[in-house]
Amino acid sequence: MWWSVAASGPRTGRSPESTGPDGYAATVTTMAGSTMGWLRAAVGVALIAAPGVPMRFAGNEEPSGASLLLMRTIGVRDLVLGLGTVAASRSGAGDDARRWTDATLASDGLDTVLGLVSARSIGRRDALAAAGLALSFVCGDLVARRALHPR
Repeated sequence: MWWSVAASGPRTGRSPESTGPDGYAATVTTMAGSTMGWLRAAVGVALIAAPGVPMRFAGNEEPSGASLLLMRTIGVRDLVLGLGTVAASRSGAGDDARRWTDATLASDGLDTVLGLVSARSIGRRDALAAAGLALSFVCGDLVARRALHPR
């Protein structure tokens, strides 16, 4: 089970002495990174498999081939970032997990900003929706990052 693996120390990158009772700190670190990684990977798979679905939510015309390709490439990005985050979180290499989490945070932060500045080209409603979705991932990334960078 995840708590016994995480509490064992080596897979989390922390020695048993650096964890709290029952390996609590290790559990939080492993779960926060893995959860965000799996969520991102799932989004990536969904965008690769059905790239037109999120575009149809906007209510615009049928997506073009170029738009579908763009959504698939975003899906590939999310899949790679997600699986990299999961692998790093489970490897026990704390520095690797921090780097992957920082990379996802940078990606999501930039997605948020770009969503907001795109209001003129895609409309205010769609821009806010895009920025809001990206911002929700920023929040998750910050939770995972905080677990990896305890004060």
